[in-house]
Amino acid sequence: MHSGCEEEGDRYLRIIAIANQKGGCGKTTTSINFSACLAHLQKKVLLVDLDPQGHSTCGLGIQTEKLEYTLYDLLSRDRVTSGPVVSGILCKINPNFWLLPSDNKLNDLEEELLKQPQRWLKEQLARFICQMHDFDFVVLDCPPNLGMLTFNGLEAADEVMIPIEPSFFSLHGLAKISETIHEVNRRRKIPLEVHALMTLFDSRTCFAREVYDEVKTHFRDRLFRTIIHESVILKEAASAGQSVVQYDSNSSAFRDYFNLTVEYLKREWEHSLPPYTLGWENLMANRFGPRRAVGGILFQFLGKNARTVEVAGDFNRWIPESLIRRGPEGVWQKVIPVVRGEYRYQFVVDGQWQIDPYHPVQRENAFGTFDSYLELS
Repeated sequence: MHSGCEEEGDRYLRIIAIANQKGGCGKTTTSINFSACLAHLQKKVLLVDLDPQGHSTCGLGIQTEKLEYTLYDLLSRDRVTSGPVVSGILCKINPNFWLLPSDNKLNDLEEELLKQPQRWLKEQLARFICQMHDFDFVVLDCPPNLGMLTFNGLEAADEVMIPIEPSFFSLHGLAKISETIHEVNRRRKIPLEVHALMTLFDSRTCFAREVYDEVKTHFRDRLFRTIIHESVILKEAASAGQSVVQYDSNSSAFRDYFNLTVEYLKREWEHSLPPYTLGWENLMANRFGPRRAVGGILFQFLGKNARTVEVAGDFNRWIPESLIRRGPEGVWQKVIPVVRGEYRYQFVVDGQWQIDPYHPVQRENAFGTFDSYLELS
């Protein structure tokens, strides 16, 4: 989505609706922790709490009674014409993570939105973003129903993520949410990208595995390989008004959401960006590839036209680190301190994840793609 703001130039952002008409599927938990992990990976994220219950708002420790403005002031036509202070609506969670909070006043919007165009939320978000920050991602936590707020959220979004917990009722509701997405897509020039996510998963039960197989059959490659397992840590984090990134970054719950975020970013970049490759002639002629160096391993990349080159792997928890450009030839280098062991890594070139074209050893990963593989003895 382009915000339509001239000062943003060619800046491009993605709007992701987290939606399912069924409650209790981990929708708000996913909205909070997926957003927090995007921010943890140095993406600038805005979480919009579209639920009148305000669960994302209270789940991040925000007390709405102390706020001068909420999302209602942004979306209500009466409030828009009165020109509320835009900066007064935003809540800063951390330098990369912002929240548009809500409360039960949003219930009044359901009737108001019946009189507004379907693109009302999209237009107001674009206006808001133009006046504020250069976000990379906007995440919409939709209500647990298929009312006007959810329809507006789906209309505003570029893609939708559907959290599905392993229960009979979740399978029963798949047809309804699929029908709703189909109806929204009939009015769109570019259809919504659809992702599905298994949540609250207990691998000890046969029924959970059976539901997973059913969901896999329905969504195929649109189902994330990452599974969010049932965890008391997620409940404790919500009670503390924190994301799992803040509450316990050493927990399995954090790893689940971190893996989901990395898988999402890889899926998004692989889908939207053209391949960036160099011929094997260049590979052999320049003798690139990882090399031992004082203090660790020297990672190298040849990309004369690249604007940014980063390296990410299990040695740095898959958080991209920038390489330094050396001279006009387009040689990018960085020494990463590592000890002996086995490592997987990828380069991120102008936002696109790719294997090292100068290192032939690869290993398949959990997402069905490949990582470059390095073994240090």
